Amino acid sequence: MSSAPSDPLIGRCLEERYVLEELVGYGGMSKIYKALDLRLHRSVAVKILKEDYAAEPEVRKRFAAEAVIAANLNHPNVLRVLDHNVSGQLVYLVMEFVRGQNLHKLITTRGRLTPRQTLSLLESICRGLAAAHAEEIVHRDIKPANVLISDAGTVQIADFGLARAASAHTQSSTLLATLQYASPELVSGRPADARSDIYAVGVMIYQMLTGQLPFPEASIPTLIHHHLHTEMPLPSTRIARIAEDLDELVRFCTEKEPENRPQNAAFLLAEVMQIQHTLSDEQLDLGAELYGGLADLVVHDAPHATSVQQRLGQWEASERKQEPDPWWTEQQETEATTVLNLNEHPTEAFNATEAATQAYAGRTQPMDQSPTQAYPDPHQAPTPPAAQPFTPQPTMAFSLDSAQQSEPEEAPLSKREQQRAQKQWRRQAQIPTHKLAQPMSAGRRVLLTLLILLAVAVVAVAAWFFGRGPGSIISIPQLSGMLQDQAVEKLDQAGVPVRVSNVHHDDVAVGRVIASSPTQGQNIMRFQGVELSVSRGPEIFQMPQVAGLDPAAARSKLESLQLRAPKISEEYSESVPEGTVISSSPQAGEQLTRKSATALVVSAGPAPIDVPNLLSMRQAEAEAALNELGLQLAVDEEVYSSEIPAGHVAVQTPEQGTVAAGSTVRVQVSKGPEYIQIPSVMGQPVDEAVATLEDAGFAVDTRKMLGERSQTVRLQTPLNQRAERGSTITIYLF
Repeated sequence: MSSAPSDPLIGRCLEERYVLEELVGYGGMSKIYKALDLRLHRSVAVKILKEDYAAEPEVRKRFAAEAVIAANLNHPNVLRVLDHNVSGQLVYLVMEFVRGQNLHKLITTRGRLTPRQTLSLLESICRGLAAAHAEEIVHRDIKPANVLISDAGTVQIADFGLARAASAHTQSSTLLATLQYASPELVSGRPADARSDIYAVGVMIYQMLTGQLPFPEASIPTLIHHHLHTEMPLPSTRIARIAEDLDELVRFCTEKEPENRPQNAAFLLAEVMQIQHTLSDEQLDLGAELYGGLADLVVHDAPHATSVQQRLGQWEASERKQEPDPWWTEQQETEATTVLNLNEHPTEAFNATEAATQAYAGRTQPMDQSPTQAYPDPHQAPTPPAAQPFTPQPTMAFSLDSAQQSEPEEAPLSKREQQRAQKQWRRQAQIPTHKLAQPMSAGRRVLLTLLILLAVAVVAVAAWFFGRGPGSIISIPQLSGMLQDQAVEKLDQAGVPVRVSNVHHDDVAVGRVIASSPTQGQNIMRFQGVELSVSRGPEIFQMPQVAGLDPAAARSKLESLQLRAPKISEEYSESVPEGTVISSSPQAGEQLTRKSATALVVSAGPAPIDVPNLLSMRQAEAEAALNELGLQLAVDEEVYSSEIPAGHVAVQTPEQGTVAAGSTVRVQVSKGPEYIQIPSVMGQPVDEAVATLEDAGFAVDTRKMLGERSQTVRLQTPLNQRAERGSTITIYLF
């Protein structure tokens, strides 16, 4: 979008660094400009809060806090925030500039996306959100306008946390545009977490697959009611033959209760990856003949960025135009480098500053503390540093924490006090720290011997217990696949207690070990024991009766038995209503396991009927032909026709193709040709005569008898009679 010439901010330089070049977008709370970073000579995006937002302190505070959060999110799928500042009345963010388009524009331009395109974009969106959710950061304003697609194909999420800043504004309608994607907890005023972002992603999935919002109503009360009480519509209600897995993904993400949704974007990413590997190429590329493939998501005609070498050349040219500061000497540069190095190493800075203070103490004159000398006149030219004595400034060379900076320095001890302290130390050093031990009595010697023997016994028992006894360490051997008796015997020989539990398993044969706890290779003490899970074989089920149910109910019935999801196919049926299960495989009552494949045949309704050609038939004949095929005839008002005789069908809708059984075919019966009175144009100029006859519905044949001088009608045939509309009238000019 090109900037409007009347925008007063175009050309303005923020903080002597960012020159606003053009307005590239705007939203409910901000405007976005393309700007040039004069320091690094690169294009950036500058998001400036609108005046009514920037004027409120709470909004500014939240805006700054969220800028810090976004700037610390480092992920390829998250738009980087480079800077945040306040310039006068302007509050702005500086972000990396993305050449391309946002997802909202992409959907608006293309109408909708294919499942493959949708899942590809969704994978990148989930990766960016997962990085934020891992840091316990919630976006709160996920929508297509905040998903950017660069001309290199990179997908990035923008505006992290800005919705929370907007919520501090006093106008209640601030987030009306975002309300289409708001979760039930957000619209009801409850706290938002990562699952609120998942709900918004679910709405975006529906919009990408269908090209439309699920609830297009614009009023706030209607949208709130839908989000709180109306079940989210499925993409298959608008797009035929779309995969059922995509319907389930939308429903999963948009559950009303947050506990029923994916708990964060990492879980949703796993679902998306699973669907990508599950769907066939035909399902993924549904509609690809109209909407293209993954490469069509990228804007190929986007303008190219200025190269790094071009930027560097521009910067060097601008540097050559600037004259060097005459008093900036090599000595000054060395001193500045020293100060910068001290800033990076506070401890060294402190030592260096202290040493410098002592070195210059004898030749540095005391500074006058009057205001005029302590703060030099800002309008005077700076005095070259080499002309001034060096006075160390610890607060400029390094930074201490507030406690260290505020603690006052201790006054140096006088010579008398130092002597007293040394004397006191010598006195204290002469005092013994402990008394000499008394000779041990016989009773104490016996007690000590018994204690030593007891300690030796305890050590010996502990050595046996932890060396060869129940406390010794053993590594769990390979037990999976062994017969139960063999595994138990092997553990008994090693002195390890065994506990056995029998469970069903579809792959491991009856009586063989499925797994052990702890598992193979883990080290345990022998007395801790091992628990073996032994197979009872596969669990046997009976195929339930699902004929007559709708596919969702049939699928739910199979899932309740933990059976595999059925393969669904359609057949035309004259007797079973459309959308109802005709039969199942295996049939009801047959035995199967969890691994057994199941299939459902669903009625597609009666087979479509080819529309017969009724043109030139009489009305009764046409009605009989349609009734024989199970179709209805509707007769509209009669029409004139030169080709079709009166009483025969002249117009048929539809003329061909197929329709559902019981559909209505509309016809119009011919009234025959239309005869109208021929107007007389005798004596009229030729242009007027031709216009009169053509307006009456006739064709005109003009014949000039005297060449180009003939301009008046002297004769016409036929004349003063009725003729069929569209017939030719000949006029003669004399």
